[in-house]
Amino acid sequence: MLNDINSHMINFTPSKFINNLLLFLAVILYYGCEPKNDEQLVPSYLHIDHIDISTTSQQGTSSSNITDAWVYIDENLIGSFELPATIPILTEGRQTVKVRPGIKLNGIANTRAIYPFYTEIVKQIDFVKDSVINLEESTVSYEPNVVFPWLETFDQPGSALDTTSKSTVKLMKTSDPGMIFPEADNTYSAMISLPNDTSIFEAVTTETYEFPGNGTAVFLEMNYKMNQTCVVGVFYKASGIKVQRPLLVLNATGDEWKKIYVNLTVPKYDTPEATDFQIFIGAQKETTVNEGLILLDNIKLVHFKTGK
Repeated sequence: MLNDINSHMINFTPSKFINNLLLFLAVILYYGCEPKNDEQLVPSYLHIDHIDISTTSQQGTSSSNITDAWVYIDENLIGSFELPATIPILTEGRQTVKVRPGIKLNGIANTRAIYPFYTEIVKQIDFVKDSVINLEESTVSYEPNVVFPWLETFDQPGSALDTTSKSTVKLMKTSDPGMIFPEADNTYSAMISLPNDTSIFEAVTTETYEFPGNGTAVFLEMNYKMNQTCVVGVFYKASGIKVQRPLLVLNATGDEWKKIYVNLTVPKYDTPEATDFQIFIGAQKETTVNEGLILLDNIKLVHFKTGK
């Protein structure tokens, strides 16, 4: 795993089922070895329904897809749990509880991680055996040293995303209430229509960006809805050559808007000399649909502030 990401993120492979199974097995084993009236073996429970994000106007939308809670009791990791979750805690009394918001890296269910740019929740909780404590005020924010080199809502005139010479279709904006991202005060979303089998779409940011080095986390957040696949990646310069590097294929979502966190860290990590990064999004019309349709909104390029 990347060095700097390790300080902010923890890759997670076991599912919620495995975590819960291990915890319950621990309880069962204790019961099997000790008298069943041993009160010390009765767990307390912490229930977490959901975790939301609160943002400022300079941080873009409050849309999120926090799927997991990484739970610590007095700095000891209890486990990662898919939300909503009721978590058995083998302790009682007043404890310091930390909950770190988790996501699916690149939208992949078996690749889960703490999202490093969100703050943690810290609470003093009085646990009572055989009782359920609900986590209140489960809202986080962005860490104070997070920067957003690119925020694109498509609500302002123009766009920092422009089609390339490969593209046979344009990036348009739609204000159709049935098509735009369903968020208060949202007026436009980006729309790409692919009407025939020769349709190709490719758009790239008009600005270039310098990604932090040493494996420091860099992510692209985005809301999207589409009836076919599209590709997200980066252009960059290395040794005087412009490189195009696809990073992730997004699958069709049907009628549902989704939020994704695309990991852009790797290109800078394995090519430290890379500069002048640009984000690109591309697609080619698929034969499985009569007309390809891609809707985009609330794009954010996110990383930690560097020392420059």
